Amino acid sequence: MNRRGLAMASGWLLAAVATAAIGTVALDIVGSGILGPQNQPLTEADVNQALASARAAQPPASSTTPVTTAPTTTTPAIPHGLNTPGGSLVAACDGDQVTLLSWSPAQGFRTDGGVARGPAPTASIKFKSGKTEIRVTVSCRNGEPVADTATDDH
Repeated sequence: MNRRGLAMASGWLLAAVATAAIGTVALDIVGSGILGPQNQPLTEADVNQALASARAAQPPASSTTPVTTAPTTTTPAIPHGLNTPGGSLVAACDGDQVTLLSWSPAQGFRTDGGVARGPAPTASIKFKSGKTEIRVTVSCRNGEPVADTATDDH
């Protein structure tokens, strides 16, 4: 290879490296972040805190006609995050009735079959990955949702 060919190859290589570096920095600045994780998943504590502040920020419902009701001693349903091997759930109890508010399958899993959201004494959902099926049944214990899981590897 002569000097001119070597200079051209070196120039081309330098331009390619510079272009890749500038593109990587630009993506990181924009927020797509291929240099490191910019968007971390929320922890259970983060979810509970966000839900609590969202409830506190909601204005009271207004009514055009006054309604007189007897005072009640039940506490409002408070959403709780639940983690299982198949995915995460948010559920709330109202007395002995549980309601699944939302769910997100874990990586590699999907929801399979029907979801029994409630309100009911128990709510359930199935997560599936390949031949593994995880059935999650949620019920209320002491006013809080509790998840019981059963795994079937068939």
